[in-house]
Amino acid sequence: MDWSKNASVRSMADFMDHDATPRNRRTQLGFTLVELLVVIAIIGILVALLLPAIQAAREAARRAQCSNNLKQIGIAVHNYHDTRKELPPMRVWDGDRTWLALILPHLEEETVASLWDPQLGCFYDQPLEFRTAMITSFFCPSQHHDSRVIAQPADPQDGHSHPRTDTKFGSGGWQGSISDYRHVTGSTCVVQGMDVNGVFQRLGYGDVSGNAFQCLADGPIPQPRSKPTRTGPSNRGVSNWDALTSFKHITDGTSKTLLGGEVSRAEAERTHAFNGDHLTGLHVGEGPPGDDRGFCERCTQTEAEGGQKGRFGGAHSSVVIFLMCDGSVQSISRDINLAVLDRMETRAGDDPYDIDGVVPSCVRVP
Repeated sequence: MDWSKNASVRSMADFMDHDATPRNRRTQLGFTLVELLVVIAIIGILVALLLPAIQAAREAARRAQCSNNLKQIGIAVHNYHDTRKELPPMRVWDGDRTWLALILPHLEEETVASLWDPQLGCFYDQPLEFRTAMITSFFCPSQHHDSRVIAQPADPQDGHSHPRTDTKFGSGGWQGSISDYRHVTGSTCVVQGMDVNGVFQRLGYGDVSGNAFQCLADGPIPQPRSKPTRTGPSNRGVSNWDALTSFKHITDGTSKTLLGGEVSRAEAERTHAFNGDHLTGLHVGEGPPGDDRGFCERCTQTEAEGGQKGRFGGAHSSVVIFLMCDGSVQSISRDINLAVLDRMETRAGDDPYDIDGVVPSCVRVP
């Protein structure tokens, strides 16, 4: 017998058997199409389960940042009060600085604040860098804007004969930065009871006189007490002003009185943050009979929103974030009783409330 030949046959067989083993193993380790589809389906289900949680976590972070923005604004207002012994007015005067402009130095934005030239006076006369300065603390991270600078025509009532269009820097009006936050101008409630004739005295939109600007009277940041001291060319500048309120005038309690809050996208995009010709404050509550002054319902839209411009209520679901006069921040339910909101806005209404309760309506017809 030829053992060498048999050895060669055995060696070839061993080689073939040895080589076949890893091939079979590789075949067994592969995925079939069905298995691959099952894995993809499982991954899809896990993503579907986790995505809402991820989105909720992101919104919680944005909501926390929004609260922090309002807290920073509150600290700035307190620092302003420590400096001048008064709260900032809603605006210095027509065309002059708003309360948001006045607190800039106390937000560590001295560089922006210094761009305002007091000798020039009006917002429209100021450098474009000031008018369009965007302050991070003035924007809610949940609120989307196509642009944080908008162009609005000059107010023909500004008193200085400015053209409605800024021909130097554009053709669509005067450019100015915006803000997602407004201060509380006042209540729509009865705050003084009856006069000697038995007629209810009203300080808000509930006033029988129909004077809408009376709503600017009983909140923590109302209009100035009197016209400011003028200076500069053509008497346009403002050298000094006198506010109406201070913390000692908030006898309802600083922790019980609203100072400001977040607003709808439509409201934010219709008003310059630093332009005294624009009302940078709002009120919210029951309103006069037949008028609903509650929170906006579609706060992220830029349309007229069915008359919902000029309302508090940001992009957060279920709640609206407000700043209190003591500097604290509260998330107020959108389902809050509107009469309670009216009581929260007065600085000296002597009107207690429970934020989770119900109070009698203050909208009455004398």
